[in-house]
Amino acid sequence: MPPRMSPLPIDGAVPAPPAALGKLARRACPPALAALAAITAITEIVALTGIVAIAGTVAIAAFTATPAAASPYGDGEHVRFTGIVTDAGGKPMAGVEVALEAAQSHLSLREMRRVETDARRVLATTNAQGEYTIEWPWDEDFDHFHLLAGVTVRHGRTESLQVLEREDVSDRVEAGSPVVSAIVIHDRGLIDRVHAFVAAVRSADEHRVYEEMGIPDDVKRVDFTGHAPAAEVSWWYFDAGKAYRFRDGRLEQVDSFDPVRRF
Repeated sequence: MPPRMSPLPIDGAVPAPPAALGKLARRACPPALAALAAITAITEIVALTGIVAIAGTVAIAAFTATPAAASPYGDGEHVRFTGIVTDAGGKPMAGVEVALEAAQSHLSLREMRRVETDARRVLATTNAQGEYTIEWPWDEDFDHFHLLAGVTVRHGRTESLQVLEREDVSDRVEAGSPVVSAIVIHDRGLIDRVHAFVAAVRSADEHRVYEEMGIPDDVKRVDFTGHAPAAEVSWWYFDAGKAYRFRDGRLEQVDSFDPVRRF
């Protein structure tokens, strides 16, 4: 009687060989099996590398993508930034300098984040009611906007804006002009000191020293009893090691000492 054959499964799948047959095949030709295993591993590594590369490309593309939104402004059209500056108590502050800082942003692959470059500033000074207005000619290359508020301080022959408050208004710019922003100066002490000192500079000697040295680190005043209005005022510049002594606005003496560095 011919040998009896096992029927194929209904779904047409071929049964797996017995475990003993697999062991026999592995003992019979280990080099061939090792080569097959190596080829399989290499194929899996190549496939995984491709997946990682594609994922990295997709991630960078997503990171650098910028939503395509229609600008509400035409090139060169003036965008108005306006508002009022007050102190923490709600009192309007006159003479505060407000700067619009516009910058371009781009992806830094080294830092893997967006950075701002080519920053430009337009300045305005608040009036007696604390109001300011700044006009910016629209340029589509600039996409980040900040309002800065503070006071200009002179050190030596260099002037710089001492920023006390900073506000990002980029989203509001996209909403249309005017861009209205109320700025609160939480610590007005520096502004008051600078304004008071500059207002007290009157004589030619005082103006000359101020133009050369800037705001002093300390001001001392000595009143002589019975000799009013004669008074001695000294301006101390610790970094420079200089003290300028004035009497009735006239420079009388310059003292030198070892510079004292601020911590």
